[in-house]
Amino acid sequence: MRARNPSRAKTARSTITVRLTPTQHALLDRACKVNHMSQTGYLARLAVESTREDLLRYAVRRYRAGEASLSELAAETGLDVPTILGAAASGAGDSEQAVSAFLTEAKALAKRLEDPELYEMARDAVRRSPGPHRDRGR
Repeated sequence: MRARNPSRAKTARSTITVRLTPTQHALLDRACKVNHMSQTGYLARLAVESTREDLLRYAVRRYRAGEASLSELAAETGLDVPTILGAAASGAGDSEQAVSAFLTEAKALAKRLEDPELYEMARDAVRRSPGPHRDRGR
């Protein structure tokens, strides 16, 4: 009897049925072939990536609107605070004013929460984001 690989331990899974038209199925089949993936694996990966992106857009929108705090959004979406901060910084565009407002808000929040690491995460998120505003995080 072979020893079990602990990295391949069974985990609980849910089953979802998807109905596709023949055209949709053919498209899925081609995508799976070029990616060397099973249809199940491909759809699972797409579902997770798409869901994560939706949750991130939702969190950033609510954070920018001032409707919820970072910790509330992290608890609601299951995303971590640095991920939400990074998306908020990079999605702010190249506007110096938007980046400045973001960093000002992050600094005020870090002070209010007595957590200087929060401001450092915001600065780091700005540095990692694309665009000419990258120097603002320094």
